[in-house]
Amino acid sequence: MGLLDSEAGKKRLLSIEIPIIERYNLDRDKDYQVKVQRVGGGLVLRYRLKPCHNVYELETRLTSAYPTVPPETRVLTPLKHCPHLLEGQTLCLWRQGSTRAASRWDPAKYTCIFALQAAWRWLACYEVWHETGDWPLPDAR
Repeated sequence: MGLLDSEAGKKRLLSIEIPIIERYNLDRDKDYQVKVQRVGGGLVLRYRLKPCHNVYELETRLTSAYPTVPPETRVLTPLKHCPHLLEGQTLCLWRQGSTRAASRWDPAKYTCIFALQAAWRWLACYEVWHETGDWPLPDAR
């Protein structure tokens, strides 16, 4: 069953996720607004971020298991391989593959916009790493 197929999923989207995306987009330049697309039983958010010098194209997938399972964010703009970049240019944000108890994602606290903010921070770290060779935040444990 997909995110959009369950009553709980629809309720979360209508009462939490869509309103927060609308607030995020409110006074943002059109080029940096989040665009929402339905894909199967989930949603794909497409957007641009500019944490420092470069502009990056990204997508965040809210899969059928969202919000219990964290969103998956990947960068569409080609990146150099770095220590915190997973296969398919997926960002290492929530300890993918970890158990729910060990994951830093908490569906009671976080929304898809939190995932965008985490991606922005990851990209800022990436730019520092690209210039210095050092990742500026501690590794996930």
